[in-house]
Amino acid sequence: MSGIVGIFRRDGAPVERALLQSLVDFLAYRGQDGRECWADTSIGLGHTLLRTTRESASERQPASVEDRYWITADARLDGRRELLDRLGLPRSNAQSTPDCELILRAYAKWGSECLGHLRGDFSFAVWDAPNKQLFCARDHFGIKPFYYAGVGSVLVFSNTLDCIRRHPAVSVRLNDLAIADFLLFDMIREPAATSFEDIHRLLPAHSLTCGQGSIFVRRY
Repeated sequence: MSGIVGIFRRDGAPVERALLQSLVDFLAYRGQDGRECWADTSIGLGHTLLRTTRESASERQPASVEDRYWITADARLDGRRELLDRLGLPRSNAQSTPDCELILRAYAKWGSECLGHLRGDFSFAVWDAPNKQLFCARDHFGIKPFYYAGVGSVLVFSNTLDCIRRHPAVSVRLNDLAIADFLLFDMIREPAATSFEDIHRLLPAHSLTCGQGSIFVRRY
């Protein structure tokens, strides 16, 4: 599975490029076919690519549409031809258009309602530059993981929990209740919790929207 990571400074402060790069480097084991990061003032996205499909042959992330929307994703979409039809794109593009680009074009067309048109396994984050908003989502069955930490004015996300732990704003404090649950019941009873107090799990079939205000999580 490819690696994704991102940092959003909700206070408008610039993202530290060196810190973002270090998080991308940490995810290198997730993808040996590419390692990129992109930052624009208060937002930074990173990606390490593992090519697993024919459509990913030309894939490069983080990717953008007209510099208005940017994406980092670990995704494998089903029903690609039907999605191309809904997007008004020729079916001849089915084998040349990466899944991340289809997700991005779906978001550009439908906004958060794009999730009603997506089928498959995915974990992604889209930076919506016109609205200064980060939109993240996880697939219906939770095949692809997604973790996040909102600490003060900083939101950090990744599909790898240990990657988030490397951000200096994220504390090392353990979630005592979650650990007690695990020791007593062999499971953490709060589905969105992890063993670390600052880090949360985005549940299957849920999206996360973050602007300069609050972090909003909903089931779609």
